[in-house]
Amino acid sequence: MRRSLLWKLLGINLLVVGVAVFVAAITIRQLSDVTFTSIMQEYRLRLDFMRSLFTESLARSLVKVSLVAGGIGLLLSLVLFRQVVRPVRGMMQMAERIAAGDYAARAPRISSADEVGSLAESLNRMAAALQTLERLRKDLVANVAHELRTPLANLRGYLEAIHDGVTPATSEAIGFLHEEVMRLVRLVDALHELSVFDAHLPRVQAAPVDIGALMQRLLDLRRGEFQAKGLVVHTQVSVNGNLHADADLVSQALHNLIDNALKFTPTGGEVTVRVTETGESVRIGVTNTGEGIAPEDLPYIFERFYRGDKSRSRSSGGAGIGLAIVKEVARVHGGDVGASSEGGITTVWLTLAPPASGT
Repeated sequence: MRRSLLWKLLGINLLVVGVAVFVAAITIRQLSDVTFTSIMQEYRLRLDFMRSLFTESLARSLVKVSLVAGGIGLLLSLVLFRQVVRPVRGMMQMAERIAAGDYAARAPRISSADEVGSLAESLNRMAAALQTLERLRKDLVANVAHELRTPLANLRGYLEAIHDGVTPATSEAIGFLHEEVMRLVRLVDALHELSVFDAHLPRVQAAPVDIGALMQRLLDLRRGEFQAKGLVVHTQVSVNGNLHADADLVSQALHNLIDNALKFTPTGGEVTVRVTETGESVRIGVTNTGEGIAPEDLPYIFERFYRGDKSRSRSSGGAGIGLAIVKEVARVHGGDVGASSEGGITTVWLTLAPPASGT
């Protein structure tokens, strides 16, 4: 099937040339016959003999012209069609490699700006996106296994020690086991929340929300943690009126942003929360001082289980789910997320637009 495309194109081209020559031959024969007869009668020459000579000469000329035109058309078509078929075959081979799991495959670059060149660029962008998704999928599986392995190993070790009588079942040991179980519960709950977003199950319960008051309430709840680290918190709220949004989902997203700032702001640092209007949406940004985020990590911090610094523990770096939930909350509200980090100043933000009715 692959090899037939070139010959199909050539066959179509030859068919067009043949039809054109056939029509031209009939037209010339009819016109020349009338003209020839008129000339012969005007000069009173033998009509039958001269017409036979003229017809044979015309036929030979048409055959020669047809062969030359067909040959030239065939050669030019062969060159042209090869330029079209070659990149198409390259894209077919690329598609086969991707189907086999080789997401690093790319179509050959085409300098032309026609539809074939645009198709090659689109396929390469698709392959790059698939390669990124595959890498994130592998990271997700590895990180989930890592997040589950450590608490399960702790639970197993303590329970076996208690069962063998090596460690007594003290309240302290039971408290530690309870802490590990709750860590697993929080991880599973977070995964469930993400799966719900993936299935498009959450329905936004839109209602008027005072974003400034909601943010201040969340900061008040975490005030003790800020004070324990000696952090200075600044708030800047410039929003007129309420936002039509889901208060529970927005509260969850803001809680994750604040929690993120608490984890990564060093002792004595500063945290600034800004709530501003940007057109028809509201932008909520949380800025903190600290080490910052590497430029190569910025595009991926909202991906699930992504942690730029692989050496961070769960206590300092989290499981990498909080910002993924922030992204989903922004998405169901018709908004977006983003981050910037430069000179030790990191800002993570999301926008919230009024959801459409019925969402």
